[in-house]
Amino acid sequence: MATIEDMRASLAALQEAKRGERERRIDRLVRSAQRRGEDDDRIYWSIVHDLEGAPATTNRRQLEEIGFEFVAPDEVKVMTETAVRSCLGLLVEALALIEVFLCRTDHLDDRRLLLLILNRIVEEPVPDLPLLPGVRDWIDCSDEPSSTSPEAGELHGTAIDPSVRSFGRDATLPRP
Repeated sequence: MATIEDMRASLAALQEAKRGERERRIDRLVRSAQRRGEDDDRIYWSIVHDLEGAPATTNRRQLEEIGFEFVAPDEVKVMTETAVRSCLGLLVEALALIEVFLCRTDHLDDRRLLLLILNRIVEEPVPDLPLLPGVRDWIDCSDEPSSTSPEAGELHGTAIDPSVRSFGRDATLPRP
């Protein structure tokens, strides 16, 4: 399994290639606008590209590109608490490398949060853009049923300790 340092090195090389490809696609948009006699402002066409023309990917694919190896959701259900915590920690750090940050997770235990990330968060479509200064994704987990709600256990087949209300994780999550 790749370490965070390995992933950081892979990310640097990959980002250079993505920056070059983005620039080439924006150049094509500018040239097309010029041929049509339209405004050829590069900043405008950069925004158009990023919002409308960037290819789609997922955070799963982005992490796999830099060497992250995902655990299967079915495996999470039988992992020890220590293994879950370790796996979650590495995944949260890897997400931070690609400027994806989690917030409002305190109502979820580690297993529930890991399953949420694996089953939903890393599968949602995102634009395949190079990392840009000041651009990051914040994933608000507050709409996910708490780890103490009955439906949380039913959804993922995990045991729930109803006496636990907050897991106090948000203060320790990576931040930009």
